[in-house]
Amino acid sequence: MKEILVVEDEAIIRQGLKVLLEQVMGGFQVLEAKSGEEGVSIVHQRIPHLIITDIRMGGMDGLTFISKVRQISKDVPIIILSGHSDFEYARTAMRYGITDYFLKPINRIELSEAISNIFKENKAESMPVSKQFQDILQFIDDHLSREIALSQIAEHVSLNPQYVGQLFKSELGTTFTEYMVEIRLKRAKKLLKETNLKVYEVAQLSGYKSPKHFMTVFKQETGITPIGFRKFS
Repeated sequence: MKEILVVEDEAIIRQGLKVLLEQVMGGFQVLEAKSGEEGVSIVHQRIPHLIITDIRMGGMDGLTFISKVRQISKDVPIIILSGHSDFEYARTAMRYGITDYFLKPINRIELSEAISNIFKENKAESMPVSKQFQDILQFIDDHLSREIALSQIAEHVSLNPQYVGQLFKSELGTTFTEYMVEIRLKRAKKLLKETNLKVYEVAQLSGYKSPKHFMTVFKQETGITPIGFRKFS
C-alpha cells in the first residue's frame, strides 16, 4: 500500500483528503501532519510515496517545508495546495521540482486524476535508464523554468557536451532539443489546465522568456493556442 503524507494545518481539509485517498480512491495510507515541522519529522523517519502540502501554514510554511524535504529526497513527488493564486509562490515551488500545483477549493476529480497519473508515470519511469542519464533528467526537471544549455548539463555531470547529446539519442531516441520542447510543453499544458496563471506566467514557469515565442511553439506543436487549449481541455 502506498503512503501519502498530507501536510495541512486545517483539520477539515486533512480529513477530506484522507477520505478521498483511503476510501474513495483506495490503495493509499495517509500520514497526517498539521505543520511543516511535523511533516519534516515524518519524512526523516520514512519517505512517503507522495507528499501533498499546503503553502500557507502557521510556523514553517510550505515552501520551507519543501526545501527541507528536497534535502532528504530529490525524487519524492510533491503536490502543492494553495488558496492564493500567487505567481511568485508557483515559480518558487517549481524550482524545487514539484509535480503539481492546485488552487483551493480543490477539484477532487482533477486531484484524483493527477495522483493516478503520478503513479502511472513513476511506473513507466522505472524502466531501465542509466544512473548517469537519470541525473541529467533530474537536473533538467529541477531547472526547467530557466534556460538550460547542453553545456550546463555536461558541466553538471562532468561529461563532454557532445556525449551528453548522444545520450539523449541512445536513452530516449530523441535529440536534446526535441526533448526540451516536449518536456516544457508538458509542464505548460499542466499549468494551463490546472491553474489560473496567466499565459505569460505559464511561459516563464515552462522556461520561455518570451511569451510570444512560447505561443508560437505551443501552436506549432499542438495545433492550438495556449488560450484555446485551456478553454477546451
